[in-house]
Amino acid sequence: MPILKLENVSKSYITNQYNINAVNNVTLSFYKKEAVAVVGPSGSGKSTLLNLIGLIMNPDSGNILIDEKIVSGISDYRRSVFRNKNFGYIAQDFALIADETVYNNIKIPLIYNKEIKQNEYRDRIEEAATSLGIQDKLYKKVAKLSGGERQRVSISRAIVCDQPIILADEPTGSLDTRNKEIVMDIFLRLCEEKSKSIIIVTHDFSIAERCNRIIRMKDGEVYSREI
Repeated sequence: MPILKLENVSKSYITNQYNINAVNNVTLSFYKKEAVAVVGPSGSGKSTLLNLIGLIMNPDSGNILIDEKIVSGISDYRRSVFRNKNFGYIAQDFALIADETVYNNIKIPLIYNKEIKQNEYRDRIEEAATSLGIQDKLYKKVAKLSGGERQRVSISRAIVCDQPIILADEPTGSLDTRNKEIVMDIFLRLCEEKSKSIIIVTHDFSIAERCNRIIRMKDGEVYSREI
């Protein structure tokens, strides 16, 4: 059974009086313990697809289901509840607060998760940091970290609430070859050991080729699903 499913999902925009079909009638399923790459040229709809999957926006038509429950079209509040419960996010630019410590950066999603008690924060943060090998950096300012270390902080923040699905937008775009390999090793370990589903938008085919599946997009449509 898929953990996440899109059924005939479409999303369009009007720009300068032109109608752009950013995502056009897409049907996809995602499962636990798999890493899926979404690839395609700029403007193909990858980022819009990721925002739809992550419930940041609603589709114009079609359904999005999590654990067989339709979550598209529900109220903003209920959608935010589903989002906080099910998704960890890794942004392209890491989206960290440079003048705060690693500890405080990892803590941010915990503050917004009402199901996790404050007395659990420290254990969760330390566990996430240890799993990424940055436990010795917890009280350093993010500004003093390398690019690879910052990405590990970003991943730690994405897994600290233990959501089942991780969404990553160009997660290795600013990393060198060695750190790209390390980050992908971490993603694949999370899939295998923690049963995560990881969806990665990327332009880097060396990253995509290490995933379990590659979804190719062009002009808002999925035209290939490689296994």
